Amino acid sequence: MNKIEMSKNPDYCFAALKLIEQLYKGGKVPNFMYRNILNEYADIVDVTAFVIGNSNKKEEATA
Repeated sequence: MNKIEMSKNPDYCFAALKLIEQLYKGGKVPNFMYRNILNEYADIVDVTAFVIGNSNKKEEATA
């Protein structure tokens, strides 16, 4: 899989990550995948603006 070239515009990257965050909060994206995506773009976007951790209750129960 190729990395999507959002690095040219950090605003687009931030917006895309916020959409992924909503999928994570809704339980559609697993915790490990969400963390990996955020880590991939941490050099472009300030990831402290994103929820990381205990948002996905279903995943906590299985962990």
